[in-house]
Amino acid sequence: METITGNYANIQKQNQAVLTWVPKTRSKLISSARWFSDGKTEPMVIRGKGSKRRNEYKLAASIRSKTREQFGEIDTITFSFERHGVFVHKGVGRGYPIRGGGRIKKRSGKSRVAVEWFNPVLDKDFPELANRIAEINADAVLNTGRAIIK
Repeated sequence: METITGNYANIQKQNQAVLTWVPKTRSKLISSARWFSDGKTEPMVIRGKGSKRRNEYKLAASIRSKTREQFGEIDTITFSFERHGVFVHKGVGRGYPIRGGGRIKKRSGKSRVAVEWFNPVLDKDFPELANRIAEINADAVLNTGRAIIK
């Protein structure tokens, strides 16, 4: 019974570590996306016609985060944002598709530059979360030694 209580406590600590990490990282992603002030002058534009009509927001305003848990443990963290955030990150768009690993230049000779705004933030922040979860679970690993028949 002690092991179940201990595991539950570790799961709660781990969930709390994730729930503390997610908003900090989301704020950093929003700050990173604020670099892109060109483009939309309004906070939101309407794209498409008829049933395909949808609202499109500025990248920084569109960043959302969600967590999902299974069996009481957070097992998924999701960051969502407007799809043009991927185009900016990859340096692609209309007339600038990726083919053969590189961006094709538009007929005008201009090329787009990829501006990685997403991955660098996560690359910097993931080790902090991983270390915290490892710290929490290190005790659980050590306590499994009690389960061995001697």
